[in-house]
Amino acid sequence: MDEQLASAIGIFSEFLDSIPQPVAIIDGGGNYVYYNEESARLDDYKVEKALGNALLDVYPQMDKHSSTLLQSVYKGKRYHNKYQLYFNAAGKPVHQVHTTLPLNDKLGRIIGAIEISRDLSVISNLHDQFVDLQQRLDGEHSYNDVGIITCDPDMQKLIHQAHRLARTDVQVLIYGETGTGKELFARLLHNQSERANKPFLVLNCAALPEPLFESALFGTVKGAFTGAEDRRGILETANGGTLFLDELNSMPMAIQGKLLRALQEKTFSRVGSSAECRVDVRIISATNESPQAMLDGKKIRPDLLYRLNVGYLFIPPLRDRTNDIPLLAQALLKKNGKITGNRVKRISSAVMERLQRHHWPGNVRMLENIILRSLILCENGDELNFILLEDDEPPVPARHPEALPQRGTEPEQPAPSSPPATLAEDSGLSLDEQVAAFERSLLIQYLNRHPNLSEAARRCGLPRATLQYKMKKYGIRLAHSVVDA
Repeated sequence: MDEQLASAIGIFSEFLDSIPQPVAIIDGGGNYVYYNEESARLDDYKVEKALGNALLDVYPQMDKHSSTLLQSVYKGKRYHNKYQLYFNAAGKPVHQVHTTLPLNDKLGRIIGAIEISRDLSVISNLHDQFVDLQQRLDGEHSYNDVGIITCDPDMQKLIHQAHRLARTDVQVLIYGETGTGKELFARLLHNQSERANKPFLVLNCAALPEPLFESALFGTVKGAFTGAEDRRGILETANGGTLFLDELNSMPMAIQGKLLRALQEKTFSRVGSSAECRVDVRIISATNESPQAMLDGKKIRPDLLYRLNVGYLFIPPLRDRTNDIPLLAQALLKKNGKITGNRVKRISSAVMERLQRHHWPGNVRMLENIILRSLILCENGDELNFILLEDDEPPVPARHPEALPQRGTEPEQPAPSSPPATLAEDSGLSLDEQVAAFERSLLIQYLNRHPNLSEAARRCGLPRATLQYKMKKYGIRLAHSVVDA
């Protein structure tokens, strides 16, 4: 072993041993010089047998071209979060995501390579739970009434068009802003088709991590990866019926090619299997971006878009059909009336006028949230005579961000306008404390306007994970409205 490599392993071995993930290091000749217990568990191989032996002796089914470690040593290649399927020493298939980097000496020469892996068996249970839940939900609910409430002429034409598309059995793409009711139209297309007595399944493309997506959609065979069992995916479960792909613009590009083949050939293979399954499924997809925007943003393969966009429905936003607001508001009042013991029967004319003047960036979903929030705060009478829009919510009082109310205290409502007037030099707070309180106030405003966490993160210009971190930091949680934790 190279002297510099041996020295480095000696220095960092305690740190590497403490990492709860498979870690392996080879020298310039392709021999293992470090191999931890997590690697041994995943590969079903003893540490002492691996150390000092060539990688290709441990994995006889690999060669220098298929081994990322050897490619890193021989060609200096770097791999970041790369998915790989390989067969371990016992011949069992293993699915993992790993990062592999070459190791260089002081002169820049490659003297070895290191690989840190993540075992994808941890998502196997998530996949099983996801498929089980989807199948149970499909069996427990019957959607005879899709619940599209409208008096708008354009919407009525759209419903008529949807009825005609339903009878043709073609793939349909539904485009509309968040909260406009795309899933309701998808259910209409299914319920009015010849597939109405077959399954209707929903897959939200934004709700699944990419490693889980393929197994959730196509299913798995036993041994495909650690912990995998013979399980049908959503596509196979929907056989004969309809699969609704919501938020199509979030589908990983790596999955789109396999889905395209399934649509063209009506066959696919489960993860870990070469056997082909035949399937007859109608795909209805929905997106909050226009087809052209998806193409421009390289979020969808053009050939897949053309295959899915045979029938096309555009759902107008609520602000363009204000005559629907009274009908929707009254229906939502009735739907959520149990909050007040069905005491509140109607909405006052003053409130209705305010609702019709509002711009509704969150569309019908936002309208329902506002109705629900106002019902919660409605104290007496059988008429809803006030409505709590984000434009008239009181500001958050100035206080130290660490002194947030505990869970169960009265929720406060944020202000969407300027920073609280009390955040000034005479407030007794430091600059950092004032900035933190102001940031918290702004986050609550965004979350009240956009209850969907992904949409709120996009509007804030933050990664979703960063928004979740800040919510935890400031004690903000999501319910029907944004409240203090």
